[in-house]
Parts: sequence; structure tokens; C-alpha cells
Amino acid sequence: MASRSRVLEGGQAGLGGFAPRFLKAAACVVALVSSGWASEVYAQKSGAEVPDPRAMVEGGIYDKPFIARLGATSLGGYADLQFRFERVDGVTEALTFVPERFNLFTFSPVSERVRVIAELEIEEAGEEIALELAAVDFELHPAAIFRAGVLLAPLGRFNLAHDAPANDLIDRPLVSTEIIPSTLSEAGMGFYGFAAPSASWLLTWELYLVNGLADVVAADEGTRVAAGKGNFEDNNNSPALTGRFGLSPTPSLNLGASFHTGRYNVFKIEGLKVDNPRMLTIVALDWEGRWGDLTLEGEAAGAFIDLPGSLSGLFARRQRGLYTQLGYRFLDGAVDALPRSSFNASVRLDLVDFDTEVAGDDVRRLTLGVNFRPTDDTALKLDYQATQERDGLLNPTRSAALLFGVASYF
Repeated sequence: MASRSRVLEGGQAGLGGFAPRFLKAAACVVALVSSGWASEVYAQKSGAEVPDPRAMVEGGIYDKPFIARLGATSLGGYADLQFRFERVDGVTEALTFVPERFNLFTFSPVSERVRVIAELEIEEAGEEIALELAAVDFELHPAAIFRAGVLLAPLGRFNLAHDAPANDLIDRPLVSTEIIPSTLSEAGMGFYGFAAPSASWLLTWELYLVNGLADVVAADEGTRVAAGKGNFEDNNNSPALTGRFGLSPTPSLNLGASFHTGRYNVFKIEGLKVDNPRMLTIVALDWEGRWGDLTLEGEAAGAFIDLPGSLSGLFARRQRGLYTQLGYRFLDGAVDALPRSSFNASVRLDLVDFDTEVAGDDVRRLTLGVNFRPTDDTALKLDYQATQERDGLLNPTRSAALLFGVASYF
């Protein structure tokens, strides 16, 4: 998708050993990226329009369109509406309209070095309202910006850039919701930064201490990492560490490696040990490349869960998944009345294995989609999905879905 409008103004107790490691890692990265490199170089590459590097990825929180301004604060948001027709083993499971999301976001440059960003998510016409992002940024140096608040964990690219209008397909990738799990918002603080060692390279990094995931990841249906998010009051007084390192050798190619690790279970109650501390670690790789009208993107992730011996063999200790998506933009301006319009065709393959140590308990999905964009900020999408699931006994379930969605920034 072509570039959108940018926001460029202004521009030890209980820590379980994470704080020393965090500070040491942050100091090493700051020393590396701030060694004389001028971050402005990247913004001047060959005349190409690129996002503010503070966005970390294209479509990130410093790469949003805003249409209104109240004083120093810019306002914006997006709406995501869907029609879903789904059949499972020949039986209709859904034939319904879904007001999926209505999100509001703000950006406020408080001073030259301080900025406040927030995003409020309203799902299914108000059934769930969540503060997805509420962060204060204090820029010490482009290579070292302090951030605190409710953060989007830098775990994979998709968790940082998941707005419905920016994505060419309706449903989010399975690995990015089941293994990652997006949208993963956590309370915490830390540092991020960027630097350009030359006119053709951009390096980005993020490193935060956060509350981490909760111990409900082992649920009735098996190990499900997504069940542990929403831990806004740390359940075990032991912060987790999360970070991402990005490499962009050209404005059209972005690569990233990220992680999230920490204790997830309650192991002390009023100072009394009730369990051994158990770690949950997620690692991910992501990629996005654009060559003319062709786009290739994807994400791969693995989860490693330390389970009690009593759950061994019953719940998964290892999970993994990936998606890869190919998109092609065509017929720009083909509609005379809409000179900024375009069409996009996409195909995506999703693979998720909820237990890598046994056969079964996995999902495969193929999605074919086409969308029409009157402008880059609005998309009318039509998708077809074919999904095959297997339970732990290798019993297959096949489903198909026809989806129509409308998503637009405002």
C-alpha cells in the first residue's frame, strides 16, 4: 500500500534479575547505534518517501493518518465492519454482520522531545473496550528514546502494525493472534531508537520491561498463549523482557527479530513459595518486501512454555506457526471518478501447530482476497478462506468462509 499521511511534528526487589540484564542490553545497543551515525540520513534516501523511523515499522504508531486537530493534539481512528458466511463440515456456523472494531487514536507533541500517543479500541459495538496504547515518549537522542505506559509489545511486525485499513486481507494471520498473540498490549517501560549508518541502511531497536503474560495459558482446550494476555497488574511481581531489532537495507525491505520472555505463573503468595518459577518465551522473525506493485510479507514464531510435571503430556510445551502473504496492486486510477483508486489481490498461507511434540492439534488455512481502494486509507475487501484443523487425535475439521469487509481510516 502506498505511503499515507505521517505524523512528524516535534518530534530491584521482585525483578528476578531482569533489570540488570535489561540495563546492560540497553546500554550496549545505545552505544552501538549512537556511535556517530546521523539518523537524518535515512529520511533523505534517494528522494523516496518513507515512514518516520520512530514508527519502527511501516504502519506503526508514528505512521498514522490524522484528519482533525484540537490545539496541539491530532485525532484519528479507523472503522472495521464485516459480513461473514462460514460453514464447518458442511454446516453453516455464521451468517452475520460484525461491527468488528472502532478505534480512536491521538498524538500530542507536548514539547520538542516529549510526545504522548494513545489508542482506544472498541470491539463489537462496545461489547469490549480496551486501552490498546497509552505511551509517553521522551527523546534523549534518536538512538535512545524512553517510552513508558501501556505499550504494544514489539513481538513481531504485525503486533506493531495491525490496523484493518492497512491490511489487504480481513482476518489477521493465525500465528500473529495465536502464538504471538496480537494485539498484545502491556504496561511497562524501556527504550527504543533508530539510526542510519549510511544512506541505504536503517537499524531500529526496542527493549522494554513489561508485566508479562499470566498463568492461564494452560486452559481446558490445551496450551493457548493468547489466554495469558491482558495481565495489566503483574500476577507474580516478576517483569518480563521484550524487544525487537529491525534491519532495513533499503526502504523497500524490512527484516525483524523479536522476543518476549518472563515468568508467567504465581510462584509466591505473601512471601511463601507455592511453585517453581516457570518461564514462557516467544521468539519471532518477520519480513516485508516491496518491489514495484508486488509485496511479500510474513511472520514466523515459536513459543516455549515451562509446564508443571503434572501437566506434562497433557498440555503443549512447544508451539510454532508462520504466515506468508503475497500481494499485487493493479489498475491504479482505472476508475475515472476516483483517480487515487487501486485494486489489490492477495494470497496468504497460515500454519499453526499448537503442539510440536505430537501429531495433530494444528491448523492450516489458505486465504484468497481481492480489494478495491477508493483511496489508500479505505478498503472494500472480499476474501475466501479454506481451513483444515486437526485435534490431538488427528480428527480433521474442514471449513470454508466467504468474507466481505469495509475498513477505513478517518
